[in-house]
Amino acid sequence: MTHAVTRSHWSVGLAVGLAVLWAAAPSVGAESKAAARTVRGEVVAVNVQDSPHTIVVKAMKGGKDELIVGATVESDTKILRGKQPVDLSTLKAGESVDLTYVKQEDGLVARSIHAR
Repeated sequence: MTHAVTRSHWSVGLAVGLAVLWAAAPSVGAESKAAARTVRGEVVAVNVQDSPHTIVVKAMKGGKDELIVGATVESDTKILRGKQPVDLSTLKAGESVDLTYVKQEDGLVARSIHAR
């Protein structure tokens, strides 16, 4: 099934995801290492046209609550489909992924994306 995501839908999803996770993520001091968190969910949107590149993933929290996660994807983010490295632009809405991210001062940053 193909999902059409407009820029406004994507922007709203990213803003909501960042706000939810920003509030839920633990505070990180300047000298402490950020703890990585992983969510398993479905790709809502991928943006490779703008810089920085971003991904938005919809996950289920506790089996009933929906959690939207938006994260910046940097050049050193590890992206795999199965065991093969792939480019962010190959990920599509509706695809199942595990997204590992860290909270930094300027938002959430993807460390790895594993498409299943």
